[in-house]
Formats: sequence, C-alpha cells, structure tokens
Amino acid sequence: MKVVVFGATGKAGRTIALNLLAAGHQVTAFARDPAQAPAHTGISVIRGDALNAAEVASAVAGQDAVVVSLGDSLNPVVLKLGAKLGVKRNTPPNICEVGTSNVIAAMAAASVKRLICITSYGVGDTRDRLSRVFKLWFSVLQLGEQLADKEQQEKLVKASHLDWTLIQPVGLTDGAATGRWLASTSGDRRKRTVSRVDLADFVAQILADDRYARETVVLSQLTISERDFATNGV
Repeated sequence: MKVVVFGATGKAGRTIALNLLAAGHQVTAFARDPAQAPAHTGISVIRGDALNAAEVASAVAGQDAVVVSLGDSLNPVVLKLGAKLGVKRNTPPNICEVGTSNVIAAMAAASVKRLICITSYGVGDTRDRLSRVFKLWFSVLQLGEQLADKEQQEKLVKASHLDWTLIQPVGLTDGAATGRWLASTSGDRRKRTVSRVDLADFVAQILADDRYARETVVLSQLTISERDFATNGV
C-alpha cells in the first residue's frame, strides 16, 4: 500500500513512517524540512508545507492512504513564553485544522479514501471524560491552544466522506513497544500513557482494513495485571 505521512518530522510521525515501512508499505514522508524526515533509504521524502494546498494535493495524488500526525513539536510552555525567551514560532497555531482541511480536499480530488488522523485524548468525543488529573496536567502544560486546534481538526475529519479513523492517544512516551494496549471506541482508557511505538503498531494494524472506519479510538496502555492476563492467552 502506498501511504503518505503528514507530520513525519514529529516524534509520532517519524515512528509511524518507519513502522509502516517495516510492515511492507511504500511510505512517503511529507515535510517542510526534508533533513528532519526519517532517515531511511526506503522512505521517499516530499518537501512541502501542509498549509499549501497545491503541495498537499501533489503529495496525496497516487497514494492509497494518508496518515495525518500534524502538530507543533515545541514545548507548549516555550510556545507561551516564546517572545520573552526569544524563541520564534515556526508553526502556526492552527496547523492541524488548516493542514487537515487541505489533506481532506486533496484526498477527495484524488479519490483516496483511507485516512488515519492522530489527535489527542481529551478533545471531541472524550472532552467530557477527562479526569481531574488529566485536566490539571493539561492546565499545567498550557495545552489549551493545541487542544482547540485538535478540536477543529476532528470536526473537519468527521464531516468528510472519507473512510477515516481518529486515534486519540493518551500521553505519548518514548517507551518500548509492549504490544498490549486498549483500543476503545467508547472513550475508555487504562494507563495515562502509551508509547509512540505502540501507537505506530496500532496504525499499521488498522491501515489496510475496515476496522474502526468512521470511528474515534482512544489508545492507552493496559495495566500490568491486564497485560499479564492477556499474555496468559485470555
């Protein structure tokens, strides 16, 4: 399957691109800075800006599926204090909304149907399911701007006629693959974190079939007792 990954320079996007390549797919990484894209000879890299509709359309043409993992890689606190710290913003606050809008339009024009979009636990269908701990965490990290962008992104995806899946991972980590996660369409979750490798594995598993088509999936890691239970063949 030919797959283009938008947001391939971020930690999650890079991991997803490399994992899809390992799974046997033909992977294209779409990036503003090709030097930051996954360094692998098997991955094609297209220079482009997700805010540029023409560049997005060119990247989507000829693909079988699209993965969107857009976002701002800068620490949200740094973003908030950017002017005082002398840090210039290079990603607009609505990158997810505008970039995904361009992707959806490009997919419709190219008759590409399968879309997997990585958003965040705590927006859209799970906004009202946030625990006090998550709300405090989001508040401390000052994630309001990013979550608002994800909210708009999800609305656009749901309004499309694509075969979409919205994946809402809980807190992403650089931990190892566990192969044990809960993929819930009812908003349930277990642990507060899940590794990017497990997220990438999940994307690879559902990319080529109809599982979770037009559904929102919360992805979290199982607790230790649940992992043991599953390992015992149940």
